[in-house]
Amino acid sequence: MNTRLPPEPEKIQITLTVHSQAQARELDAAWREIVTGEKLPRTAALESDLEAIQERARIGLEIIEHAIREHPTTGQAGRLVRFLAAIYNGYDFSFDLTELRALDTRLASACLDYLNYDRLAKREIHHHLAGGDRELQRWIQEYRVEPRLTLNEKHAEAFAKLMEQLDRAPNELLREAVDLLLAKHGAKASVSRR
Repeated sequence: MNTRLPPEPEKIQITLTVHSQAQARELDAAWREIVTGEKLPRTAALESDLEAIQERARIGLEIIEHAIREHPTTGQAGRLVRFLAAIYNGYDFSFDLTELRALDTRLASACLDYLNYDRLAKREIHHHLAGGDRELQRWIQEYRVEPRLTLNEKHAEAFAKLMEQLDRAPNELLREAVDLLLAKHGAKASVSRR
């Protein structure tokens, strides 16, 4: 009969480095879940998640700001400014989410990390920017981010009725109206220049 005990399995030591307490808590929670199979209680998970979301947003915004400042003449910088303007005031400054596809992976991820935080409505973006509202307004001007055109309630109702009456698409009618305005005022503008 063999009385020798089997040898102990070799121990493996792993060292990980994280950049914040939020990341450390997130890593610890993930490790505990892997080892024990038990999930954190919901309130602890929510607190940890919120801190992790805030930390990712902070880092993401730093990446965005750095890209705008260090590479101001690139198309990516313009997209990032339009993204920030839309977060600042989405009603006036719309942002086509397909523009995220034109960003490199790091910048697109930074935008999504900040957007995930912004949905919590904790604080307006200009309070998080290093240069505050002043710098954001300067970027909006420099990159010529124009507010979207809007109709007042009376005009919107009349336009909707007209679309229905004429059975025409909104963009088709809008283009026709702009063409008429340009023809009317373009002729006046050319006459007044003489």
